[in-house]
Amino acid sequence: MRCLSLIALTLLAAAASAGYSASNSTVSHAEPAGAAKGIPMKHHAKGAFDVKLQKLEAYNNDEGAGLGRMSIDKQFHGDLEATSKGEMLHAGNAKDSGGYVAVERVTGSLQGKKGGFSLQHNATMTRGTPYLNIIVVPDSGTDELKGLSGTLKIVIAEGGKHYYEFDYELAD
Repeated sequence: MRCLSLIALTLLAAAASAGYSASNSTVSHAEPAGAAKGIPMKHHAKGAFDVKLQKLEAYNNDEGAGLGRMSIDKQFHGDLEATSKGEMLHAGNAKDSGGYVAVERVTGSLQGKKGGFSLQHNATMTRGTPYLNIIVVPDSGTDELKGLSGTLKIVIAEGGKHYYEFDYELAD
């Protein structure tokens, strides 16, 4: 059976976009003139993050199934200044194929708005072809992030540095 962290990192690395500019710059977003209250506005946030994955005891010890569990511990920088904790379940014992699901709770500030929200991951790799979908769990936003929805993209640059791009809406 492959090392659990290798499978998870391989899935994430394969989902990375080639040629991403590894800048840590942030973008400020001004509300357009005449923006109506209560109508969600589209925003884009980006930055870097550090991630620590730690192997946990698997629920199913059947070696042939290739099942495993990992804890997720992240520190986000840039437009999202936050920490997250979560758990990942993964399966895969074939070369270049596998999948994972994960849920993590993010707490901090998003472009100056404080609060928390949950992210749900769904990822597969089929013989080297990646699919990665990370969404904000509906109605999981708290405090100033209440009403948050959106999708988060993970980008892994050459050398292994992790970045995120977060397209989101926030209802007033």
